Amino acid sequence: MKTEELISMLAKEPPTVDRAAHARGVWLPLAVGAIASFVLMVVWQTINPRLWSLAENMWFWVRFAFLASSSALAWLVLVRLGKPGFALRAKWWHVAIPMAVLAVLGAALLMRAPSGERVPMLLGVSWDVCSRNIAVLSIPIFLVSVWIARQFAPVRLRLTGAILGFFAGSLGALIYSLHCPELSPSFLMIWYVLGMLIPAAVGAALGRRLLAW
Repeated sequence: MKTEELISMLAKEPPTVDRAAHARGVWLPLAVGAIASFVLMVVWQTINPRLWSLAENMWFWVRFAFLASSSALAWLVLVRLGKPGFALRAKWWHVAIPMAVLAVLGAALLMRAPSGERVPMLLGVSWDVCSRNIAVLSIPIFLVSVWIARQFAPVRLRLTGAILGFFAGSLGALIYSLHCPELSPSFLMIWYVLGMLIPAAVGAALGRRLLAW
């Protein structure tokens, strides 16, 4: 077949894209990574037996909204970074919006609190293990996210690595919150965010090596 004939055939009959297969290739691995992180959390940390009583607290839902929105925004930016036509227009700072809102809220509550309550609000009962636990729980999601990103065509490799790491950290933190008793926004804005930024830093450092195609 001549080149001109091939071009003409493709122009008349554009290849169909199996969107269902593409979705399965993304969502199925992501579900596997999330389930692996959840199982790791249950075996290693266990689900908080007071989870249902914590859910009656308004700050429980503030924490959930922060982590869910961080995960969703990071995923949306990651998808855009995987499309060369959109990658240059992807706004990385969108993922910082929930953190900025949380920081303002945490700082306001901290300033209004009596001086004797500020340190407990910042340290809680698990400041020394929280960030580490989130980073560890994000590992399965991080590995799966790398595999998914390699199925796209990323061109901004370092930024893509950072965003996929942040996505893994955010989703890992959401899973960890099923164990963690901490609800103070002042605590979250330091130790949770630090735990989410650790895989983001790893992704940025290894992005060129892991995502090259």
